Amino acid sequence: MQKWIILIVICVIIIIGAFVVINMDVETEYTPEGEVEEEELRKTLITLYFKNKETGELGSETRLIDSKELLLEPYEKFVKLLTQGPENEKFEKVIPENVNYSNIEFKNGYVNITFSDNLLDENISDETRKLMTTAIYYTLSNLTEVNGIRILVGDSVIEEIPIQ
Repeated sequence: MQKWIILIVICVIIIIGAFVVINMDVETEYTPEGEVEEEELRKTLITLYFKNKETGELGSETRLIDSKELLLEPYEKFVKLLTQGPENEKFEKVIPENVNYSNIEFKNGYVNITFSDNLLDENISDETRKLMTTAIYYTLSNLTEVNGIRILVGDSVIEEIPIQ
């Protein structure tokens, strides 16, 4: 009787062992179809804000860009992308066509953006200026060193927004 119990226990151990070995995950090596280029390794996601054509409110657009482009002048790169406009058809530009920026500098935690006098034209509504400023604010607030933005026309600050 004892021999049967020992024999059954050994059989159960062998069956469990075989089951474990069969169900073990075998690591497979992944071989890419092509070589990953250095440029692809430098890609980073950024978020830009544009006006939604349907709602009139700001919406976010995420883009994959070469992080090397952000190294020298990140603030200017973000504003330049906002000026160029969205890639998504459901959005539209927030910076009016006839409004240009002449200078962008980072000073004491604030990004100071100097725009052309056209920003104060009568045909640009306060709502458009507010939407533009808010889009710039949200876009630049993704950069950790930015504590706020200042929108200038000439030497005059027309809006200052601290990032909270």
